[in-house]
Amino acid sequence: MSASPTTTVPEGRAVTQCDLVAPEPATRRRRHLRRFSLVGGTLGLLFGTMAMTPSLVPRSWLVNGVLVGLCMIAGYGLGSFLGWAYRALNLPNLRPPVRRVAWRWLVTLAIVSLFVGAWMGRRWQGEQRQLLGMDTGTPWLWLLSPLMGLALAALLLSVGRATNGLGRVISRALAKVLPTRVAWLLAIMVTAFVTWTVLSGLLVGNAVDLADSIFKGGNHKDKPGVMNPQSAHRSGGPESTVTWQSIGREGRAFIHQGLTAAEIAGVVRDPAALEPVRAFIGVEAAPLAEQRAQMAVAELRALGGFRRGAIAMAGGTGSGWIDPKAANALEYATHGDVAIVSMQYSYLPSFMSYLVDRSRSATNAEQLITALRVELDGIPADERPELYVFGESLGAFSSDNAFTSVEDMSTTTDGALLIGPPSFDTTWQKVVAAREPGSPAWRPLYGDGGIVRVATTGADLTDQTLTWTTDNPIIYLTHASDPIVAWTANHAEWFEPRGRDVHPRVTDWPIVSGLQATIDQFGANGVPAGHGHVYDETVVTAWSEIVGPPSLPHSEIDAIRKAISALGP
Repeated sequence: MSASPTTTVPEGRAVTQCDLVAPEPATRRRRHLRRFSLVGGTLGLLFGTMAMTPSLVPRSWLVNGVLVGLCMIAGYGLGSFLGWAYRALNLPNLRPPVRRVAWRWLVTLAIVSLFVGAWMGRRWQGEQRQLLGMDTGTPWLWLLSPLMGLALAALLLSVGRATNGLGRVISRALAKVLPTRVAWLLAIMVTAFVTWTVLSGLLVGNAVDLADSIFKGGNHKDKPGVMNPQSAHRSGGPESTVTWQSIGREGRAFIHQGLTAAEIAGVVRDPAALEPVRAFIGVEAAPLAEQRAQMAVAELRALGGFRRGAIAMAGGTGSGWIDPKAANALEYATHGDVAIVSMQYSYLPSFMSYLVDRSRSATNAEQLITALRVELDGIPADERPELYVFGESLGAFSSDNAFTSVEDMSTTTDGALLIGPPSFDTTWQKVVAAREPGSPAWRPLYGDGGIVRVATTGADLTDQTLTWTTDNPIIYLTHASDPIVAWTANHAEWFEPRGRDVHPRVTDWPIVSGLQATIDQFGANGVPAGHGHVYDETVVTAWSEIVGPPSLPHSEIDAIRKAISALGP
């Protein structure tokens, strides 16, 4: 028990209640400081300052504020744990006067370092934007982002301290009937369980359910300008086996965006160009992926898809979004002699599907590939269409993971185009892991480049030092500045050698780089073509290599590239 504060009064005067009141302000300040971790504050400041260094794509001041806050709380949490471990060893601690001085110095250092970090960070953002061919103007509001980060970190710290308080309450209650160490261990387990239950059940679970219901409602609404083309070669038309409304919001947009024979002929200068087939099955058509796959095959039959020279399975996001530029480029490259088919498996957009729909994504593509392969194998070889697969981002993941390896993909299909594969794509990970020594992780050379090629520019695909040894080429498109491809990659390897569009100040920081890469996901598409997650410049050349040989004439590639660039972002 601590001793009560002593009070001195003049001799002969009675002690009053006022004389018993301790000097509360100073005492409260000292107690308040003891409630916080000095090591945690130091690491939090260090991480928050490092967060303002450039990453793979430029950030707005608002996004940077969120990043700084997350890095601060991550550093504080790590420092608090290290401080607790130090105290648990009964090692000497700082004396209170020294601790108070240390806090004063830390606050002073925080003011200086956060301001200097924000100033330098704003300058680096301008340099990075210039490197990517963007407007170099960075608003002065960027200097306020550390303040926003501090506010977010304080909020998260309050939540963490409330959780810690819950653990202490549980520990004290259990200590009445159990040994102290046992009570302490059980309190940690119970607190962790309760926290996880609340977050996963009340927050994550309900948030996903709410999001699913919200996007389900949006599934019945059309994007601006989308109309049923009423084509005999498209789902929802007069020959279709499914209704226009059943194919969902993204499915209807995909059907609407299909090219006509006249549009293709005007670009490739071929009056014999055909109108491509586009088939799409919505998630509401059947509860199981296998059932939807069978419906997709039946839809292709009805639309005449198996009478085309090629069938392409498009991997989509959960909601069914398919990159319109990749799809249109294929229709131009084949002069319309192609049928593109896809299936929806969720209502959620790509960023949510990353978290909860990965397995359904791969299953969806696998079932469709299997159904298509069975149907194609029943067609005489001289009449059989070729089979391609393609997809971007989560669509690339779903297409890629329908196969066990790139060799399996090359054997099963007649070619594949995988655009910006996410870092968690296991087939892509195998390509990176087996790359030839000296080739970068963002553009790995797999074997001799005869089956698989990874390209950041069109020149990488037409490299005369490499020779295709297969008629079924597999092509990955990546950029060194694409945070979706680099998300969970080994960043030390990713920056060695450094890509041409990666700022020289981008550094592989412990913990901070992972948070930077996570936040960068939201800005991956906000950069010009040829950088980040925008692959417009290379898609046409890639399709030219896949549908050949021979490759398309340069004039035709340029005409197609110009046509798809008109689609906008």
